[in-house]
Amino acid sequence: MMKKRLMALVLALCLVLLCACGAKTVKSSDLSALKADILAHMNPDDVMELNADDILEMYGIQAADVKQCVALIAKESLNSDEVLLFEAVDDDAAKRILEKLNNRYQAKLNETKDYLPDEYTKISACKVELSGRYVSMIVSADAEELTKLYKDSFK
Repeated sequence: MMKKRLMALVLALCLVLLCACGAKTVKSSDLSALKADILAHMNPDDVMELNADDILEMYGIQAADVKQCVALIAKESLNSDEVLLFEAVDDDAAKRILEKLNNRYQAKLNETKDYLPDEYTKISACKVELSGRYVSMIVSADAEELTKLYKDSFK
């Protein structure tokens, strides 16, 4: 009788350990809280925040695909700075957002290649990234620091 209880306990412990080892830890970020840190590295007078209608019009991203986001762009048309951070509602939405941001990134490169070489260089140094359900495009002269802030915001 004692051996059966001991065996049941060992099996239960093994099952718990197997489940724990196989479970992924999903990290998340509060993008609204992150926005203040990002704005501290940018001149707030030089950027504007986009709303859901702007995001749909400029990028083709549906509000229904977005759980949370930060969307900041330069007010001056010759400045290519854009900080776009999205958490999608699911994996399929993340793929759709990724596609839209990749299209935007390529369009920015094409627009500046022959006419604004400094902006082209700045854009070329940046990229669009997907991490789980989070999609980002950070185009800025300070992209390295802003990317670090973004990545450090995940818990």
